[in-house]
Amino acid sequence: MTHAIRTFLDLSTGHLREQTCRHLADYKGIIAHEFTYGWLMYIHDPDDDSVEPIDQADWPDELAPIIQLAQASGCDYVLFDADGPHADNLPVFAW
Repeated sequence: MTHAIRTFLDLSTGHLREQTCRHLADYKGIIAHEFTYGWLMYIHDPDDDSVEPIDQADWPDELAPIIQLAQASGCDYVLFDADGPHADNLPVFAW
């Protein structure tokens, strides 16, 4: 029997604006689950035609580069954690 193993990109919640965090699960096409100190967001397969392309989605600007980084890294999820690491190539928001 084989088991499905999923990977996630571990990032600080500081890569999201406070407003984005408060409404992360409300954006059309975003699947996110809130935890005590962060969120787990599903990353769609970039070849999935049933999902609106990132550049056409009505999402906050900071989400596109995060999703693209996760997809390029082969990740299925992004874990936004208050104590998570900062990525050098992503903006950081103070809140």
